[in-house]
Amino acid sequence: MHVFVDTNILLSFYHYSSDELDALNDVFANHEHGSATVYVTEQVKDEFVRNRDGKLEDALKRFKSSKVHPQFPSFMKGYEEYGRLREIAREAKELNRSILEKVNDAIEKEELRADELITSIFTESESTKVTAKRLKAANTRLARGNPPGKHGSLGDAINWEILLEKVPEKNDIHIISADGDFYSTLNEEKPGLFISKEWKRRKRGTVFVYRTLSAFTKEHFDGIAFSYDKDKQELIEELESSGNFARTHDLVERLSDYSYFSLKEIIEILNAAEANSQFGWIVTDYDVSDFLNKHAVPRFTDLKKDSHKKLLSSVIEEQKERA
Repeated sequence: MHVFVDTNILLSFYHYSSDELDALNDVFANHEHGSATVYVTEQVKDEFVRNRDGKLEDALKRFKSSKVHPQFPSFMKGYEEYGRLREIAREAKELNRSILEKVNDAIEKEELRADELITSIFTESESTKVTAKRLKAANTRLARGNPPGKHGSLGDAINWEILLEKVPEKNDIHIISADGDFYSTLNEEKPGLFISKEWKRRKRGTVFVYRTLSAFTKEHFDGIAFSYDKDKQELIEELESSGNFARTHDLVERLSDYSYFSLKEIIEILNAAEANSQFGWIVTDYDVSDFLNKHAVPRFTDLKKDSHKKLLSSVIEEQKERA
């Protein structure tokens, strides 16, 4: 399977999106283990760096403009709910201030969860360069009015020319993009007629389009074998069977080399802490606490088991005491 993830999909994680980072992690994990080829281009990398801050600025502006401290008319003061609503409003305002402080710090340091995953993807993936030949082909496409591409913007045309060049013949291409240039004007869920015919003529394959990552993963993957990194998975599994504290510290140190963990992997790690006392008894040791604080605590609200939340609460308390 040959897959292209457009820049607008990556940038959606810095704005308002229904997609989850796990889906992006899954797509590239599948690439690493050979069940799919995901194409990363120099054009996508450059577009991402150019537009990241603008997306974040707009998202923060929209967040700050949302009302968290409503005003109450005088005639409401006599009702018992009034005091509670005022209390909730004050708490919401404080939480709003707190999350903005943390987020702004993470943005400046490029330590958002999206930053960690996308940086990892860009670092580990071989990107296709925008050569003079590819740039000329994209300019020619734009001059002739052939999609994909917009007047004055070569990005889509460059990526398309790269895909035409790099994907082997007799293969389909799966494009994950919110960009209308890839879609039919008659049916917004289907690829444009021109690019479909061009791909069929030149590559003898079919174009498939998806507006979101979740639409792509829902159609093609069952969510079990998908988010898989063999070496990382072996380390996580060994946490449950580790026979002593020294070995557990070593496993945590090796896991710390990975920049991103899916929710499924976090749950497996917490299950291991519950099942194995050689792990569970040292969750507040500095190295283990730092690891869990970085990767598991941000997923606190995603967890369903109270025992997992209780375990992470001890980590949070240890971090506060050490601060």
